Amino acid sequence: MKRAFILMLDSFGMGAAKDAEKFNDLGANTLRHIAEQCLADSAVLHLPNMVRLGLNRAVMECDGASIPGWPEDTKAQG
Repeated sequence: MKRAFILMLDSFGMGAAKDAEKFNDLGANTLRHIAEQCLADSAVLHLPNMVRLGLNRAVMECDGASIPGWPEDTKAQG
């Protein structure tokens, strides 16, 4: 039997919605802000399994740029 995993990450945004300006929410990207803070503290946010599953690709689709310190060319596996 094949398995499916659903990861629900409420409030774990990775890009602003198209109407974000109406709600004073431009630049919303929780994941990017966490990663940037890690870099400011001299560390890279280390989520290798999530990156292998395509998290950085999802961020790039939503936000137009990869997470600092994460490989851009990772293909989703799993």
